Amino acid sequence: MSTNHLYLVLLLLAQMACSSSPIMSISLDAGDLDRKNSPLLIPLDRDLPAGSDYELINEQTGKAYPAQVLSSGHLLVVVDEMSAGTEGDFGLRQAAGNVESRVTISQTEEGIELSVAGKPVLFYQTATALPGEGLPDYYKRSGMIHPLYSPESQVLTDAFPVGHTHQHAIFNAWVNTQFRGEKVDFWNQHQETGTVEHVDLLHLEEGVNAAVFESLLRHISLKHGEVLEETWKVQVYPFSEYFLFDLYSEQTNTSSDTLFIVDYHYGGMGFRGSREWNSVDSLHYTNTWNIETSEGFTGETANHTHASWVGAFGEVDGKMAGATVFGFPSNFRYPQAIRVHPTMPYWVYAPMVDGEFTIAPGETFTSRFRYYVHQGQPDQAIIDRINNDLLHPIQARIVE
Repeated sequence: MSTNHLYLVLLLLAQMACSSSPIMSISLDAGDLDRKNSPLLIPLDRDLPAGSDYELINEQTGKAYPAQVLSSGHLLVVVDEMSAGTEGDFGLRQAAGNVESRVTISQTEEGIELSVAGKPVLFYQTATALPGEGLPDYYKRSGMIHPLYSPESQVLTDAFPVGHTHQHAIFNAWVNTQFRGEKVDFWNQHQETGTVEHVDLLHLEEGVNAAVFESLLRHISLKHGEVLEETWKVQVYPFSEYFLFDLYSEQTNTSSDTLFIVDYHYGGMGFRGSREWNSVDSLHYTNTWNIETSEGFTGETANHTHASWVGAFGEVDGKMAGATVFGFPSNFRYPQAIRVHPTMPYWVYAPMVDGEFTIAPGETFTSRFRYYVHQGQPDQAIIDRINNDLLHPIQARIVE
């Protein structure tokens, strides 16, 4: 069969598949950017059963993107490829046959693991994890992500690290706060004024385009009780050559008093890197990590600069790997200031570097981050695409 005949057959099949009316029609506009592996969340204007058996199909060309209706009421479409200038209407249809989940969740007594194509991506700790033998119990922690894995299953994070036992892989905590006229430090647990803990798993779902979990945490003053109630929503996308996931945090002040986050040099959503990058861990240290930012700063020179993304990478088990973290443009004081420690492998988005702010009773402080986890050196082309997707997302509009 000639190429032209094959094209005509495929086009005919596409037209036959599209002969009935779609569930709805959605207009997509790539803008002036080439798109690749772009997650696209589209708010729906009607109720559709949550699940994965949908496709978004170009009615003229037959080009199809897998679509997943999330329990949040959004349609999650993964645009594997779309050229700059592409614009057109796509019909939402039931997928032909059953579509297997590409991103899955497994649960244990300790927590939940999210995987892509059988590869572990991350583990979220629900049970209380205890520090090593001989260390005080006030270091105990839950409600953090550890391990974070590379695509070849190297462990990129460290929990209860030598020298800084109170740091916990991917974790969120304020440091220098004032509450009811007293200092409360939710980060440095050895100060014994505050801590953070997991409370409950609120929701789990998995499908062709993402696995999602939502969890409830609380930030506790050891004297006054709960100050902040925090929800995490973690959404892992279906890419296996590199990993991509979003972490949404909402912190609501459940007390009757304002929490003051005081001007300070660190605190917020932290990243504690591999024990192989920790020079004071004589048993495991092998090499120094690398830091790169969106503004071209490297290493400790990035400290207290502002960055839309920060990359941390180095050798683990003899292979290069790492993670780049993007702040969403909607974040407070975006692009946020960062803290990069001069000798230890941790860094943190730290908006209080630019001055004090508050979370009043009943007020919610929202943060969103996207994590690109890679094997080898970070790929600048992928970083640019991800950053462009956040700054200039594909435009989507429900036509009918």
